[in-house]
Amino acid sequence: MDTKINFDFVSPEELIVSSEVDMVLIPAKEGDAGILPNHAPYMTVLRQGIVEVTFDKDNIKSYLVEGGFADVTPDKITILAESSLNLTDINKSALLVELDSIEEKITNASDLDREILIERKSLMENFN
Repeated sequence: MDTKINFDFVSPEELIVSSEVDMVLIPAKEGDAGILPNHAPYMTVLRQGIVEVTFDKDNIKSYLVEGGFADVTPDKITILAESSLNLTDINKSALLVELDSIEEKITNASDLDREILIERKSLMENFN
């Protein structure tokens, strides 16, 4: 049995990850899904949430995504994210800037957008 699966994670701005990984946890619209090597084919819409990538037992990274798509085959995972923020490697001052920006947007947002922004802010504040 394979112990790694190929993983490509992209957003419109950049290639975020292209690597072999142990597992990827995705925020699928239907609920969170853990993807391991040899997973059954699966395609889903992503909701706003955390993508957790396990490169190996001592190297796990988390990314906030605002939505997108995931395509899974037995030997590959591809995520096309609308946007992504690396929560694992962001420094505290950059995180505070992001949170301030969201707070400003909440003030002027429509009801639906406000709910999405409040959820995003909560995900960022409660990470770790």
